[in-house]
Amino acid sequence: MPRLKLSRLNFLKQRSTFIKIIIYFVSANIIVLAVSFIALYSLSSKTLLKEIGDHSESLLVNGAKNTAQLMEWSINYAYSSSSDVQIESYALSEQHSDLDTYAVWSRLMNIKKGNPSIDSVYLINDYTHQIIDSRLGVNEFDSFYDQEVLQRLRTRKLTDGAFLIPRTLLLPLESGKEKKVITAIVPYETGKSISAFVLNVDADNIMTLLQNNSNVLETSVFVLNDKKELVFSTVKLDAEQIQEFSQAVEKEANGWKIVKPQKSPEQMLVYANTSINGIQSWRFIETIPKSIILSKITWLRNLTLLLFAGLFAASLWVIILLSKRVYSPIQELVHNVMEQHHAEQLDGQNEANELVYLSQVFVSQNERIHELTEHGRKNKFLARERFIRELLGGLTLSIAEIRNNCSELGIELSEEGVSVAIFRIDQFASFTVRYSEKDQRLLRFAMANIIQESLQTDVMKGILTVDMGKDHVAVILPAGRGQSAVMYAGKLQQAQRLVAQFLSIGTTVACGKHLEGLNELHEGYMETYEMTQERFRLGQGAFVIEEYADASPAELYHMPLELERQMVQAIHRADASAFLNSLYMAISSLRERPYFECKMSLITLFMEIRRSMQEITHQPVLPSSWSLTSVENQIIKLETLEAVVEWMAGVSAKFLDEIAAVRSVSRNAGLVGQVEQLIEAHLTDANLSVKMLSDELGLSVNYIRNLYKNETNRSITETISEKRLSIICEELISSEAPIEPIVLKYGFSSLNTFYIAFKKRYGVTPAVYRKSNQK
Repeated sequence: MPRLKLSRLNFLKQRSTFIKIIIYFVSANIIVLAVSFIALYSLSSKTLLKEIGDHSESLLVNGAKNTAQLMEWSINYAYSSSSDVQIESYALSEQHSDLDTYAVWSRLMNIKKGNPSIDSVYLINDYTHQIIDSRLGVNEFDSFYDQEVLQRLRTRKLTDGAFLIPRTLLLPLESGKEKKVITAIVPYETGKSISAFVLNVDADNIMTLLQNNSNVLETSVFVLNDKKELVFSTVKLDAEQIQEFSQAVEKEANGWKIVKPQKSPEQMLVYANTSINGIQSWRFIETIPKSIILSKITWLRNLTLLLFAGLFAASLWVIILLSKRVYSPIQELVHNVMEQHHAEQLDGQNEANELVYLSQVFVSQNERIHELTEHGRKNKFLARERFIRELLGGLTLSIAEIRNNCSELGIELSEEGVSVAIFRIDQFASFTVRYSEKDQRLLRFAMANIIQESLQTDVMKGILTVDMGKDHVAVILPAGRGQSAVMYAGKLQQAQRLVAQFLSIGTTVACGKHLEGLNELHEGYMETYEMTQERFRLGQGAFVIEEYADASPAELYHMPLELERQMVQAIHRADASAFLNSLYMAISSLRERPYFECKMSLITLFMEIRRSMQEITHQPVLPSSWSLTSVENQIIKLETLEAVVEWMAGVSAKFLDEIAAVRSVSRNAGLVGQVEQLIEAHLTDANLSVKMLSDELGLSVNYIRNLYKNETNRSITETISEKRLSIICEELISSEAPIEPIVLKYGFSSLNTFYIAFKKRYGVTPAVYRKSNQK
């Protein structure tokens, strides 16, 4: 027995794919059958509900119209009867005979007999406080059995005309029996008396048509007026149920819907609206339990389940047969592949599932093929780019060698004539800071592709672009004899705009001259790259053509003597504004010179300014920003003449401001020293004061006072007092002379002034100070 179980287990493991196929087919079959069953049951239920709902709505609308017509007929009958002259005059008279009373009662009985829906008729006379009733005859107000009608009349609004009241009437002489009625009240005098004509319509009689339309078990019908009062109902409803059903159809006219009341199962709610003679609006509502509607469809569902179960069994048998047919060729294929690759283990493991093994073999082979293809394509692309880069960079080859390499790499180079254009990245210093080395290569690759796509057309063939590294991309263009890259000016400028648009990279473009042979490519490339340097004076984003580079060499710029004199004077005065004016005037003439002369002239001018700065400051070595290396680095970094000049102006203005600040500090320190020397020389002079010092120095009193205060953080008067007190203290300690002569000798005007100053300074009197220090 255990062997049998083990053999079955091995059989299942070896046929795992077969088992999976059966499971997949069975799962698919179950899903299809389940979806079909659910869709069939759902659609059948919805269709049945819609048909019954629409039919019930039609019946209810017709029943509501017919019921409304019967009710309107009764109301119109009441109106016409109330307008009878005999009845109306009796209701409004204060006196009447028994004969009149009998005649009116007879008239009311005839009115009741004239309409089978009428239950009873009253005539109310407010003047005699009597009521003539078709049931009981003459009644007094206080003893009348229907006090509700009297109360309604007493509490009605002045604007109310005739009105309807659905209610339950307690019948007289019938031991508490109740009856559902709809009371139509027609007042005769509004605001004066409650005399009125009252007609009670039998609600069960008037709603006969509605009850005949709803003969299904557990189906209920009820009617609500516009005040949500229950006019009629075939079942007993409480206030909560009335409110719930009323809210469910509150904003609807005619129709049906499925609702779930709180105290009962799901119901189909059918509703219709109608107006009763313009007095009231009635809403007719019919409820049908959903379970009753779907009882037959539930039976059909159960039958369908049995049919589907049989269909599933048959489908399962067919699936097993099909699985065997499908699996047999697969098993043979797997067997062949596994025999060929029996020594190969994918991912270091033997896969138990033969289909997974087969899939892994195919995927592995496909990946290897793709990898080899991509490797060859990438190597060929890199080899082509490397060859062109080396050819432009100075690789020395014969024409035959160039042809062979081009043929092997699939490169088309025109031997009749070519030209070179260069796209050089502007603001390269910030470009290298903003992007990593990898991103820089990707951006140059994108630049080359955009330029290639922009220039290559069906007419223009043989155009090659190559990433030369760092800050530029080179383009090799076919050019006829006597032509140059300028012939492609429009296309090159369009490519320049596209690079800026898609990559947000500004470039300077230079168009090289015509090259007769491929062995001249390096020289032409170097000349074109040198042409891109013209952006130094033309600005970033320039489009440089041969006429800019072919300008004849000129002598280096030398500043006119008068302009040089003005600049030196401005440096001597440390006047940054005048210096910058002279600098910009000197630079203005450099813009028309070729790049080399412009650059060298600018360096020469900077060195002359540097020499003048050294002469003024007497500093043998200026800061590093004034070195030749610094200015050359700035020319490379800033790339344009305008940017370099702004840098020079900033460096110079800052240096001149520092010179002016140093001079200002030095002059102030000298004035403070002169003031203190004058104080020392005139300490014994009683007239020593700020006015005396300002006269000696030839400066204003306020200027010398504020200057001294700002530099020393004390006033001149405090300094004079301190110096005098210091000398007096020395004499007090070193001699026994009286205090008063010493005080007067050193400029104090009075002894009292001295004592105040001395005690404020030392905290004791002069005598105490002398005594304590002499010991």
